[in-house]
Amino acid sequence: MTEKTISADLDIETAEQISALSQMENRSTSQIASAAIKLGAMLPHNAWSALLQLNGVASEAQWQEISQEITRVLLHHQYNLAQQRIAQNIDQKWLNSLETEDDILYASVELTRDV
Repeated sequence: MTEKTISADLDIETAEQISALSQMENRSTSQIASAAIKLGAMLPHNAWSALLQLNGVASEAQWQEISQEITRVLLHHQYNLAQQRIAQNIDQKWLNSLETEDDILYASVELTRDV
């Protein structure tokens, strides 16, 4: 994939938040900004209109609420994708062979032994 560098003007607080996040994630600030911009670029026009309107009127508490809702959606999709990947790798014959609670407990120990 060909990449292009762009620049953006940020307030100091936002730049510091991105810097702190990049340290927590052990990624560059460029990688953090790229992921945010990629998500933003996928948003439809009405989402951008709402965001730009909220930008001027929403309080800090309202932004926190918006952030929490977005976080819930992202985590929900992350969980669903993980479930799908796990389901693709489960041996149904083996799974159906587990009949008792002891079978299930033994299997869970075996599955998590090397984790």
